[in-house]
Amino acid sequence: MSWERNFYPMPKGEKTALGVLILAATAAFLPIARSVEVAGMVLSGWLMAGLMLLAPILTLCVFRHGRPRT
Repeated sequence: MSWERNFYPMPKGEKTALGVLILAATAAFLPIARSVEVAGMVLSGWLMAGLMLLAPILTLCVFRHGRPRT
């Protein structure tokens, strides 16, 4: 039995967006990001704030442009 039969297929754009968000979240939680300070705030905080903006915008763009219009 193939693994692909057990799951719904994920379009390429959604896979890419998921990968980008996972990489951004990983970068935000790296230990080095906690020791670097930018404009009075640690880099980890800046990355998490950016992730809060990036995640919904990227997801909405992918869903808007990735689905066929009916």
